[in-house]
Formats: sequence, C-alpha cells, structure tokens
Amino acid sequence: MKQDSLGNPWKVFYEEVVRLLADTASVEIATIKRFIEVPPDPKLGDIACTIAFHLAKEQKMKPFPIAEEIVSKLRESIKDNPLIDRVESKGPYINLFFNRTEYVSRTVHEVIQTNDRYGLTDEYKGKRALIEFPAVNPSKPWHIGHTRNAVLGDTLCNVLQATGWEVIKLDYINDLGLQIAQLTWKLMQMGEEEVEDKYDHYLGHLYVDVQTAFEKDEKVKAEIREVARKLEDLDSDESRTSIKMVTACVKAQYQTAYRLGIFHDYQVWESAIAHSGLLDAAKKIMLRAENIIKLEEGEKAGCIVARLDMLDEFKDMQDPYKVLFRSDGTRTYTGADVALQMWKFGILDDPFKYQFFETQPNGKDIFRTSLSGEDRNLGKFDAVFNVIGAPQAHPQRLIYVILGLLGYKEQSENSHHISYEFVGLEDVGFSGRKGTWIGYSSDVVIDRAKELAREEVDKRNPDESETFRDSVAEKIATGAVRYFLLNASPDRKITFRWKEALDFNGDAAPYLQYSHARATRILEKVSKNCQTDVDMTLLTHEAEFALSKAIARFPEEILETVRGLQKSTWGTGFQSNKLTSYCYNLATLFSKFYDTCPVLKADNELKSARIELVRAFKITIANCLKLLGIPVVERM
Repeated sequence: MKQDSLGNPWKVFYEEVVRLLADTASVEIATIKRFIEVPPDPKLGDIACTIAFHLAKEQKMKPFPIAEEIVSKLRESIKDNPLIDRVESKGPYINLFFNRTEYVSRTVHEVIQTNDRYGLTDEYKGKRALIEFPAVNPSKPWHIGHTRNAVLGDTLCNVLQATGWEVIKLDYINDLGLQIAQLTWKLMQMGEEEVEDKYDHYLGHLYVDVQTAFEKDEKVKAEIREVARKLEDLDSDESRTSIKMVTACVKAQYQTAYRLGIFHDYQVWESAIAHSGLLDAAKKIMLRAENIIKLEEGEKAGCIVARLDMLDEFKDMQDPYKVLFRSDGTRTYTGADVALQMWKFGILDDPFKYQFFETQPNGKDIFRTSLSGEDRNLGKFDAVFNVIGAPQAHPQRLIYVILGLLGYKEQSENSHHISYEFVGLEDVGFSGRKGTWIGYSSDVVIDRAKELAREEVDKRNPDESETFRDSVAEKIATGAVRYFLLNASPDRKITFRWKEALDFNGDAAPYLQYSHARATRILEKVSKNCQTDVDMTLLTHEAEFALSKAIARFPEEILETVRGLQKSTWGTGFQSNKLTSYCYNLATLFSKFYDTCPVLKADNELKSARIELVRAFKITIANCLKLLGIPVVERM
C-alpha cells in the first residue's frame, strides 16, 4: 500500500514538481523521477531536473535548447501554482524554486499536527520482518563489537517500523558447544559460590581460566568433552547446570542491552533447536530437492550435501559438495543455519513451545524457545535480516544460496545479511578466550562515557540535584555510544574514541541532545499552547527557510534509508550514517537559525512565527533521536 503525502511536506512539493515536468515535457512520471535531484547549492533551486539530457539523446539534439523550451512552458504553468515560485534554466539543468511561504507554513503545520508521529509513513504497511541480533555467546560480557551489532540491529528495527513494517526482534542463544561445556565443567568443579560481580563478567573471568586449563591438561580436555556430550541430555545434571548458568548470563548481558535501550521479542535457544525435531524436518525437505543428495562414495560418503556446482558462480570449485549433515547424522553449522532460516520464513512448521524469560524495562515480556510451554505463532515473514559481522559474509551467502537450491527462491532473495566491520577501542584488541576484553567491556565503555559526561553536566548544572545530574549523564553516555557506532558506514572498521563520542560541540550525540534541550528552554519561556493565528509569511530569512527544508525532509530521509537496503552478493547495505548525518545537519541548521534569528526578542508577530518553527524543530529532532535510539534530554 503506497503512502500518500499527508505528513510528508517534502513529498507534496516533490510530486507537484514531477507532475508539472511530466506534463510539460510529455514524459512518463516514472521517467521524470529518474532525473530529479536536489542541488547542493540552494541558489540553483530547491529541486532540479536533468531530463533534457535524456530527451537530447532521443531527439538527437543538444540538451540546452530542450531545457530552455521546457522552462518557457513551465513559466506559464506555474503562474497560479501556490507551491512553485519560479523556474530557471542553467545550461541543460531545469531548476525550480518553491514558494517559501507556502513551504514553511505547510511544513510547520504538518509537524505540529502529527507531533510524535511525524516522520512515520505507511509505505510498507502489511510487510513483516524478522531481525536477529546480536547473538552473543552466553559466556562473557558484551564488548564494543557486540554493541555495534546490537545498536545496528535495534536501529534497523526502528527504521523499518517507522515506514510501516511489522518487526519481530529475535536473539539467538547458543547454549551448547565447547565454550558452554567448559564453563559448565568449571562450575560443577567449584560447586555453589557467592557471585558478587555482574554474572556475565564473572563467567568471562572463569572462561579465561578454564581455557588455559583446557589447552594444557589432556585430562581436563577429556572431562570437558564428556560434559559437552552430556549437555545433549536435558535430564542430566550438566544440562541443568548449563541452563541455569546461561539464563543468568543472558540476563546479565541484557542489563547492558537495557542501558542502551535495546529490547527483544523472542530468543531461540540452540538446545531447543537440537531437541525439537526441527533439524529432522528440515532434512526431509532438503532430500526432496534435486540438488541435495546423500553421497554414496568418497571421503564424504554417507553425508547429505548441497551440490553447489549447479550454480555458475560455484561450477569451477574443486569440491562443490557442501556438507549439511555428516555421515553420523549430526548437522554442520551450515545445515543448522539453513534449517533455522527455513523456520524463520515459516517453511517449516514451528516445533517450539515458548516460555516466559523476563519482563523488560520497556514493559514488554520476552519469550524463549523451549520443549515445554505455550504455543505462540510467530507467523509468516516477508524478509529476514541477520545482523552478523563481515567475516560471516561467505557462510551467510551459502545459507541463502542453498535456500534457493531447495526451491525457495523468493525466501532466498529476501534473506539479508546486515554486515558490519570490526570496532575496537584505542590501543585495545578483543579476545574472549585470552580475556583481553577485561577492563574494556561495553559496561566499562558506557561507565567511562558516563563519567566524562558527568563532568560536563556538573559544570553546567552545579545547583541541580545528584539524581538529575546522574540521570542526564547516563542519557548522554548512552546516546554518545549509540551515535558513534551508527555514525560510520557499517562496512567501515572504526575505533571508539571517548573524546569524539562525547563532543558537545561537534558531530556527536551530546550536540544533538543539547540542540533539543536548547529548543525546549525557548519553548518553556512561552505559552505551551500552539497558536492558530500565526502569520508564517513573516519567516523570510534564509536560515528560517533552510531549517524548514531540513525539517520537511525527515519522512523522506527515513524512506530513502529503507529503500537503500539494497542486497549485493556479500550482504545488504544499511546506511545508518545517513540518518545520523541528517540529524547532525538538522541540529547545525537550528544553531544557525538560533544565532541569526532571535526568537524571544523578536517583535510579537515574528516572535510567534519563530516559536512555531522552534516547536517544529523540537518535535523533529526528538523523533529522529528516538529513531536512532538516543535518549531525548530536556535539560543539559
């Protein structure tokens, strides 16, 4: 269902320009849209069109006279048009200028009318997405790389929801495997003991110790492998110890997530996958496919494999057989991941029961997959997004390729790997096994950011209460971490630097939060009621129009971010930095407006008009901050 232009002031003007150009040039609307752009310099127009280049090729003429002719006709068409002020040609370019009074008036009106819903559209209403993130092993605390995953996944959810998608947030909990066996062994060796640290930190320290013992002592290694085997028996002491441990660890990890404003709907546990019958059901479907076979001879005899040489990109592989299930019946990582992707799309009937895990600080319950509990139908999904690091690009690609080999072409095409690169701290690398995260976990990063923020908050608010200053510092720290991780393209490696993240005067969250707080203080000094008889024609200053244009663009910026989720061979691009850039630009334009256009000292009628513009800015930047998951601060 396509959205209309209600609540999207930019689109009202854009569609009018497209209609005028299409009628004047006798070209289809879809064609005109391909040649619309926003000039980098506002002196060249508010919107421009390069259709003359296209028509010149068709008519075998030079583009300049074509542009002149179109502009001549347009001048007649816009004489009584309330939206377009004038049109000019600059060589082969057609430049149109909006009626500024009408543009500002419509923009401010729409923003104030829609308020906290400004920016939301229903272009993708009816679409459903399942998004998995961050899938951190339940054996240690999050480090800053895990946090980048979580922040990207959470922001993607927000952006999709803003355009009408229904989103289910899924976390994957790997409660089986060697790491879990090592920790379970260690805990059973130690017995019950009082844990004073945050539990994920406690386990992280234990893991470093047990990993050292595992590498040096063959007896320990054998005992741990026996524990790993017993974890498959859900009635064993080992399994019960493991489940208790993993539950406590995940709850501790989620305390970090909650500080960052990150919440989920469901968890899928590896042990539930292993015992639910999901893998057997997937295997049966796989064996019906022409390109999934059981090998009868060779090194992989007895294995169920995908024949990748049926596809052009893999036809020259020396060994084109990708093992999905080994000869002893156990699944490989690829086999399990393909089965899980089939479940996510509803290709396989849901074999799980669901148990309550905990109530999150946002008031919503999160449920985990289990073998007992209640039935919960997650339903069908139009797209599945897996937020996983860049090194997993090839394994993810294989999952989607094999899904296509099984005959599920549409699901294969709608499987998306949101890839992101490594993120580190200054002079620090991370390894869970070696314990190099110790002292540099996400908790420590947020705490350090809070300390730095608190110093600035104390300077600005010496007379405020301890509770106020602590609360504001926490919000600034959370915003600083999230913004820094979103403000670089996910395909870039980045290094987290506290000074850059906590910049109150530059491209960082505190600057944006302060812009909102500044607007709030202005509005606190005037009547809270929106005025209905304000003369918006008084807003003629260049800074006022520039700010209005940026405000009007907000719904379109969100839509363009979603449209930009373009899939390539090695992942789907997510331009999180497009929205941070928009928000920073919006705050910068407000600062210029604030410096050049006095609000409270202006004459009464002009003051009233500028107050409404400030109100529209405050709503817009608040909605953008929420989209990015950055706490809105009323006072700093």
